[in-house]
Amino acid sequence: MGHFVATVVEFARAHENLAYVLAFLFAMSEALPVFGAFVPGSGAIIGLSALVATGALHLWPLIVWTTLGAISGDGLSYWVGHRYHREIVGRWPLNRYPEVIARGDALIKRHGGKSVFIARFTPGVRAIVPLIAGILRMSPARFYSMNLLSAVLWAPSHVLAGALIGASLTLLGAVAGRLAIFLVVLAIILWAIVWMLRRAWRYLPSLVIGARARFWAWAGAKDTWIRRRILWVLDPTRTELPALAISGAMLLGCLWAFFAILENVVAGGPLVRADAAVFEFLQTLRTDWGDQLMVAITELGDGIVTIAVAFAVLIWFAWHRAWRTALYWLAAVASAMLLTLIVKVTLHQPKTTEIYLALDLFSLPGSHITLSTALYGFLTMLVTREVAPRWQLLGAAVTAIFVSSIALSRLYLGAQWLSDVFAALAFGAAWTVLLSIAYLRRDPPTINAGGLCAVVGTTLALVGWFHVDRSHATDMARYAIHEERRTMTAADWWQDGWVNLPTRRFDLGGELEELLTLQWAGDLTNLQNALLTNGWQLPVSWGLQSSLAWLTPHVTLDQLPVLPRLLNGRREGLVLVHSLSKDDRPLRMVLHAWRANVDLRDGSGPVTPLWIGTVAIERTESLMSLITLTREQPDFNTPRDTVAAALPARRLVRRQNLQSDATWDGYVLLGRGLDFPSQSR
Repeated sequence: MGHFVATVVEFARAHENLAYVLAFLFAMSEALPVFGAFVPGSGAIIGLSALVATGALHLWPLIVWTTLGAISGDGLSYWVGHRYHREIVGRWPLNRYPEVIARGDALIKRHGGKSVFIARFTPGVRAIVPLIAGILRMSPARFYSMNLLSAVLWAPSHVLAGALIGASLTLLGAVAGRLAIFLVVLAIILWAIVWMLRRAWRYLPSLVIGARARFWAWAGAKDTWIRRRILWVLDPTRTELPALAISGAMLLGCLWAFFAILENVVAGGPLVRADAAVFEFLQTLRTDWGDQLMVAITELGDGIVTIAVAFAVLIWFAWHRAWRTALYWLAAVASAMLLTLIVKVTLHQPKTTEIYLALDLFSLPGSHITLSTALYGFLTMLVTREVAPRWQLLGAAVTAIFVSSIALSRLYLGAQWLSDVFAALAFGAAWTVLLSIAYLRRDPPTINAGGLCAVVGTTLALVGWFHVDRSHATDMARYAIHEERRTMTAADWWQDGWVNLPTRRFDLGGELEELLTLQWAGDLTNLQNALLTNGWQLPVSWGLQSSLAWLTPHVTLDQLPVLPRLLNGRREGLVLVHSLSKDDRPLRMVLHAWRANVDLRDGSGPVTPLWIGTVAIERTESLMSLITLTREQPDFNTPRDTVAAALPARRLVRRQNLQSDATWDGYVLLGRGLDFPSQSR
């Protein structure tokens, strides 16, 4: 068997495209009845995956082909069982393995649809459960959902394991002990979580019932207004009490989140800096197909679509004479719009881009998201209270995915700040929960959940399709990338314009990080070449082997890749390292440079790019003798001066009104390349 796997691997090394087909076939064959028990599919896939480290095969295509093969194999086996029923197990070769058939049959009868997932990772029944599932007439929806989920986990686990082995057997041996410790710790944590959840599930209901009985007895001892209200809430005949309790906790959480965001925005806290960082970062990820998809999703949250859905639901309630429900529905939609408008006018928080008119120029909270959250959230409450528990979770998940997609589209298109999205979700959810509590207190009537879902789905599909078809071209231009860049002359920057650039880097969370002690005007290649000739080097690139180095004992700094940094959401344009030692400790200097949001232009001449960077010193630390970490040293002067010594055209300038210390003396290094405008030199 080992010789067979080695032969397959050697064939794959010489024929890359056919190797992916082999991965598909081996993954599929493992699911075929009887035949799968004799085909070393897992071993062959792991062997093929080991070639990823050599560059002969690529990771993601291999994962995709293996996943498709696993899905196809189970699907084919299920179809055979569904087509030929019990008679198939009486034929050769299945009739020679009755004990395997019995095990697969028992597994399905015990676990139902979950057996398809379990069997994927269970030798012995792996190749028979899909067939038995088809014979027992398991529903296609249940089978294929488990088939897809298990394949998505099974295929990467095999491919990544093989890729790690191929990366470096020596390195893998060095970190094997640490990996084992991580797995043990992870298993203990998961076991503790499961144990606590099971204990809570077993004892929490009795604790709640006991507390309810004690409060009931206390409230019945005297006749006061407050105690009468408590008796009404704790009435054992009120079956909606658990839902009201959960809703109350959600209301408090949403209100706390909304006012915390509001306070952070008004005070100009880290969330405001995170707004700009996330905005810039997402704009760097935009693609044509991504824009097409996200514009279509955000159009489904436009007013014309949500109002159409709201009117359709209102007509449904009127048709069924559910007048009280109709009034609450109007309150959920109209009041959400009105309250959003009041908050917008009060705060005057500007939007990310000026693509809106009148009051819609103000951002927090976002109207799209607030209205969608309130409308579909209240609708979900109305529907899920009338369906079985298993459908309640599905309804809540569908609503959460839909509303989250609209929120993500607003972020991706740069139409809302991150704080707008969070505030809108919290505000819309709080208003929905508040109305839901009021609605559930009145013993509401049934509303025919199935018919209401059909009305909403039909309206959303028809009006949404019409709106997207009519407005998509216009909205694509409307939501196009609007890059806001400032300009200044090269002479102004060299003289004193440099002071307008930021002093510190901040990350996606808005937290202030390293000092920005370097500014460079010109082609970044000139800076790179100047430093490479003076002892600087390109860092180790990220890969499987270099990633495992963080778990390797006694690793040196030149074996570790540099952790990426973002400046206002933008990725680095250049990263260089330089080894040094201090007090007999191995250290390295790391330079990160990002494109600034300022360009240099003299008149009608060409644009000279401006870069801003940080240069810091790193050393290694060991966390519990398991993980190697890098930590920055409190010295920004030495690495800056090292860079300055390598630049022919440079200038040290000091920021005023800054208290210098041993960490930083307040000086910023200005450098310029060969393409710096000659008249500004």
